[in-house]
Amino acid sequence: DVLKTLRTYQAASELGSESLGAYVISQCRTASDILAVMVLQKQFGMTPESGKMMRVVPLFETLNDLTNAPEVLTTLFDVPGYLGAVKGKQEVMVGYSDSAKDAGRLAACWAQYTSQEAMAKVAASSGIELTFFHGKGGTVGRGGNPALYRAILSHPPNT
Repeated sequence: DVLKTLRTYQAASELGSESLGAYVISQCRTASDILAVMVLQKQFGMTPESGKMMRVVPLFETLNDLTNAPEVLTTLFDVPGYLGAVKGKQEVMVGYSDSAKDAGRLAACWAQYTSQEAMAKVAASSGIELTFFHGKGGTVGRGGNPALYRAILSHPPNT
């Protein structure tokens, strides 16, 4: 509902900057998904200058989304003004459960790995500091599993 969305942004714009964190875009598929959030923030005065801009974080989770993620970032980083608005930093959330349901665990793990490597290259070539946020559920994601260290080591180097 459009009115609910606009009211949400209005309410967020009235909060103190310390109350605002990341705006995670579930099922992010295109650069325009990210840019739409940026435009809505700007409409409500949530800009870098006001100190109230939320970090906009695409969540790539399905197999198709992971496969297309590097192209989405390339398109996004080519938009004039975007890099300045985010001050050369981009956070990306990598999801795990939907891709595993979508493609199976092995194919999903490989897609996550290769997508992160490709996104890191895109960011580096655009001079962007890229941070991955891993949306793993379950005990490994919460640190309650002795295999946590091995799970972290299984991520691509430098990601």
